Amino acid sequence: MLAAAVAAAATSACGGGDVAVVAAIESEQVGEEAMDVVALGSLPVRLLPYNRDAIFDSLTESYPEPEPQLPDTVAQLQQRVGQRQQEWQIAQNRWGMLRDSLKTLADRMNAMDQGSGEYFAAFQDFNALEEEVETLQSRSDQAFRDFTSLQTRLNQQSEEVRLRHRAWADEAFAPVDSLIDARLDETGLQEMADTTDAQGVARFRNVPAGEWWVHARYDQQFDELYWNVPIEVARGEELVVRLNRENAEVRQKM
Repeated sequence: MLAAAVAAAATSACGGGDVAVVAAIESEQVGEEAMDVVALGSLPVRLLPYNRDAIFDSLTESYPEPEPQLPDTVAQLQQRVGQRQQEWQIAQNRWGMLRDSLKTLADRMNAMDQGSGEYFAAFQDFNALEEEVETLQSRSDQAFRDFTSLQTRLNQQSEEVRLRHRAWADEAFAPVDSLIDARLDETGLQEMADTTDAQGVARFRNVPAGEWWVHARYDQQFDELYWNVPIEVARGEELVVRLNRENAEVRQKM
């Protein structure tokens, strides 16, 4: 026990601190529904003793050809696909609610006297609701056809952009591994990695004191949330780092 206590004291004296990374974002709003905060579980998180952005930026600047950018036509098409998808989801949700209401009303009518005034009023409501359900079904189907048609066009154009960007990146970033290895040798440190749990939390124990960067990326439909957050780890302390939409960079997928 004494040996263990001495070892623990020595580790605390020359070691670092703990880092807890909490990843959570607001869900994207559909219609008028309130947005919820969603924990990002199973998110790979890396703790880097170097600024990866600085390395990639230097390679981009030194490469003779500029980085291919996403054409405005593709970005506009992405926006249209997102709009059509949202229109379809709203119409589908509304159609589902009205269909359930129509079934509930039909069940009530089955228990009524068909010669009563109550049945007559319910029958009129049923016809009006049935017409609205059919209209929404037609609108939902059309929105889905528009969405899938635009999605097909987007996939074709995006693939061409991805191939051009991949060819450029293979050449421009070819030396990146050797530069990172050199940076790790210079610092005498190693990268650390963890994956967030169901609550969106990743933990790093006994991180050497000094400057680090929290790196993670979260895929969305047409882009990704990208984090490269600088932190300062103090010996013997725990640092809580929050990853959210506010401190993320939104990057278009190539």
